[in-house]
Amino acid sequence: MNSFDSNKLQNAETLQANLDALLRTAKHNERKQLNFQEYELTLLNSADLLDLFRIILEQHRERFQLAAVTLLLLDPEYEFQRLIGSKELASWQSQLLFTDKEQILNQYFSLRRKPRLSRFAAHSHQRLFPNNHVLKSVAILPLIRHNKLIGCLNLGSRNIERFQADMGTQFLQHLAAVLSACLDNARLQENIKQIGLMDPLTGINNRRFFDQRVDEEVTLALRNNSPLSCLFLDLDHFKRVNDTHGHQAGDAVLQQAAHIFNDIMRTSDVLARYGGEEFVILLANTDSEIAYDIAERIRASIDKTHFDIGSKTPLKITLSIGLTTMNAHSSLKTTQQLIHAADQAVYAAKLLGRNRVHQSKEA
Repeated sequence: MNSFDSNKLQNAETLQANLDALLRTAKHNERKQLNFQEYELTLLNSADLLDLFRIILEQHRERFQLAAVTLLLLDPEYEFQRLIGSKELASWQSQLLFTDKEQILNQYFSLRRKPRLSRFAAHSHQRLFPNNHVLKSVAILPLIRHNKLIGCLNLGSRNIERFQADMGTQFLQHLAAVLSACLDNARLQENIKQIGLMDPLTGINNRRFFDQRVDEEVTLALRNNSPLSCLFLDLDHFKRVNDTHGHQAGDAVLQQAAHIFNDIMRTSDVLARYGGEEFVILLANTDSEIAYDIAERIRASIDKTHFDIGSKTPLKITLSIGLTTMNAHSSLKTTQQLIHAADQAVYAAKLLGRNRVHQSKEA
């Protein structure tokens, strides 16, 4: 083979190698694109705010092979934190971060608010990646909604070349835009859901919320063989308040009473306005003796309260409470039986003279 033919062969082999490399790159990019499209659909189809956070904080890292994924949200009114709940906040304490100061977010971005890719620097990035010392490169994505910075998604890698300042950021910008829209939509939907489960007058849970929770608590109590107590609370002679002082005075009494109930309750208890002047409290993992003590404290607190109804003379009112407890020795086995027993107990308390706690015989 002469040198000319040899060169042609080498050139052909080089060309083939280049084509193979281009094909591998194309296939790799295609896989990346499909992976992102699947992830984007997962985000868009998320069921609620908690589901969305799980996708971002738990699935994102594995799907894109990252060492760390965190989310810093601007939350000056504690809206996100209120909607999420303390249990989830505790489990994501190093990943789901909040600030009430917009300047904390602004320091990471220029006026153009583009994704920032760089080497990891502990003094600059420790706020975004708490107690993380294995990172080598990071990407900080601004989350913008209605032209306002609402947070940032933070991606960390052990590979120093994973995120470099001169890399294209079109993919990351698109991801940030999708995520910003999903977060804002989930927040709005969660607020609508919360409003639908809250009594607008007293600001506590409503009957609909209670009906959902009581089934969950009964199932849990039966599964764990643990006691579940239920209190039905009924303000005595409440119709007289409305008839004598007007409905505005009645509303004021209901609001103040709900505030008293809420103050006495424990964090694990469930309080709801059942309807009219009736309230209900679920006491999980609480036997009848402890439940009676709690009920008596509530009754006594209402009895000694001077209700402000906007007149010179404060109003005095009393409360009747029906108590029942589901446990291993009681005949109560269903939600309906628990509610019926508590309702009958408060009816008995009224027949016996009101301003008292009456315990159901089924307990």
